[in-house]
Amino acid sequence: MKRTSLYWDNFEQRIPETIEAVLTGTIPPIRRVAIFITEKCNFRCKYCNHLNAPISMSEEIFRSTMEKYGDSAILHITGGEPSVVPWLYPLLKEFGEQYRFHLNTNAYIAPPASSVRRLKISLDNCHAAQWDCLVGKNGAFNQVVRNIKRASMETVTSITYTLTKENYNNAIDFVRFSNQEFPNLYAIFFSIYKGNNPLFAFSKDDVNKIFDEIIPRLESELSVESLALLYETIDEKRRLMQGVRFPQNTMGICYISMSECVVSPSGEEYTCSHLYRDKIKSVVNSKNVKCLYGCNRRLVKFNEQVQEAIDLEKL
Repeated sequence: MKRTSLYWDNFEQRIPETIEAVLTGTIPPIRRVAIFITEKCNFRCKYCNHLNAPISMSEEIFRSTMEKYGDSAILHITGGEPSVVPWLYPLLKEFGEQYRFHLNTNAYIAPPASSVRRLKISLDNCHAAQWDCLVGKNGAFNQVVRNIKRASMETVTSITYTLTKENYNNAIDFVRFSNQEFPNLYAIFFSIYKGNNPLFAFSKDDVNKIFDEIIPRLESELSVESLALLYETIDEKRRLMQGVRFPQNTMGICYISMSECVVSPSGEEYTCSHLYRDKIKSVVNSKNVKCLYGCNRRLVKFNEQVQEAIDLEKL
C-alpha cells in the first residue's frame, strides 16, 4: 500500500517546516506536545510494563503548558490513565474549543469526547470476561464499550488493540465485533506488546502465523485507514520480536523530535515520547539504542523525507 496514514501527528505540516529549519539553521515550531499527565491507572492490565505510581501533574503545570504552546500545537494527553486526574476532564470541557486536545484513555470513565479533537481508546478483547480478567476490574468491558459507542459519535475515535501472544488469534473476531458495534469508529490501531513475559511475548511460530494467517484475513476486514496503520506498524516479521534492531533507524538525528516535546508530570520537558515510555528522559534530538527498534514505518518515513530533502539541497 503506497498511501501513508495521516493519523494524528500533523506530519503534513511538520515535515516541510523541519526541512526549512534544518536548511536555514533555525528551530521548527513545536507542533505536538505529549503530556504524560499521570503515572496512576485504574486498571491493572496483566501485560502492562508501566509503573503505577501516585504521581500526577498539577493543574497549574498543565495550564502553563497550554499557555506556552497555545493553539499552534496538538496537546496529546496520555499517562498512565488521564481520567484518574480529577480536574482534567472539567478543564478539557472548558477549553476544548480553544485548544487542540488529543486524548489516550482506557475509557472506563466516560471521556469528554466533544471537547477533544482525537480520542484513542485501549481495548484488546471482544469477550467481556476475558477483558475484565485482563484489566482486573469486573464490568469494565461493558462500560468501555458503551463509552466507545458514545464517544465515536462525538469525535474522531480510534481503538488501540495491543497484540500479544495471548490475544492475536482473536484479532479477526475483534475487528468484526468493532465493525458491528462501532460504526462511527475512525480506525483500529494494532500496537505490539513490548516485554519479555512468556505469556505475552511472541515466539517465531507466533510471528509466522500472524503473517501467514492473521494479516491476510485482516486485510479483508479492516477499513482503509486501519489497514494503512497496520502496514505502518507491522511492516516485517521482525517488527514483532522484542529487541530487534532496524538499520533504517540508525541516523544520528531524530528530526521528528525537533517539532515535538514531552512534558512529564513534574513539568520537565524532554524530546521523545517513545524514549520517555522506556524511562529514558532524552533532551537531545539524537538516536538512542531504544530508538533502533522503537519507530514504526510512518515515523521512519518522516526522518527519511527530511534527510532526502537536506541531501538534495546540498548537491
